[in-house]
Amino acid sequence: MKLSDKVAGVTGSVRGLGWEMAQAFAEEGAKVIICDLDQGDVDGAVTRLGLAPGRVLGLKANVTVEQDVLNFFQRIKEKFGRLDVWVNNAGFSWPPKRPAQLEVVDTQLEDWLQVLNTNLTGTFLCCREALKIMRVHRSGSIINITSNHGKEGRARMGPYCASKFGIEGLTQVMALENSAFNIRVNALKPGGAVATERHRSNPRNKGKKALEPRVIRNCAVYLASDEATGITSQSFDATEWNNQHGIKVHYTTE
Repeated sequence: MKLSDKVAGVTGSVRGLGWEMAQAFAEEGAKVIICDLDQGDVDGAVTRLGLAPGRVLGLKANVTVEQDVLNFFQRIKEKFGRLDVWVNNAGFSWPPKRPAQLEVVDTQLEDWLQVLNTNLTGTFLCCREALKIMRVHRSGSIINITSNHGKEGRARMGPYCASKFGIEGLTQVMALENSAFNIRVNALKPGGAVATERHRSNPRNKGKKALEPRVIRNCAVYLASDEATGITSQSFDATEWNNQHGIKVHYTTE
């Protein structure tokens, strides 16, 4: 198995892209850390993984709260003593309780900060603590989930685009700063709209084709594994990667 006994954590991992990666890592032999906002959801995801108690850790945490992040990385150190793979997946395109995406001229500071704090600051906080553990063992792989809109702007998605452009830049900086420690830092995007729960509930997406979340699995496993040794500071498109490797890309129509 490609990730035998590696310790791998994923934020936002009780559903969607995060859940697919957590499952894929477990199937490849990893010890898995589930992290999300609701303890009930976390407990349910841990049960669904079906791993022995010594091979899984479920953590309720808000990645925008520094003390939450410090606490859950301390739990990781106490349980596993190391960290080999970390995926920053938690994020959203617009505050969930807001009715519509707006142009920058109409965006409230509260909405801007909620998106930036989760997508970008949360990634920073988790990367900082993951790197502290990985540097001790002089190895590791960090995967930052980004988007097509991390390189190409889209109207009415100002905060989201800014956060994902920021993640692309932060990925490159951390790759430069940690290459001497044999720590790889890469960005990974699905390659298009993904059929998440929120995507399905949006009436504007009715009849539109979307990627199934499992599109992310194979490239995430590759970047987490020793197969990607020496690969760092890159930005991968999962759909393109799957096509290049002869892996079927599954779509669904909402």
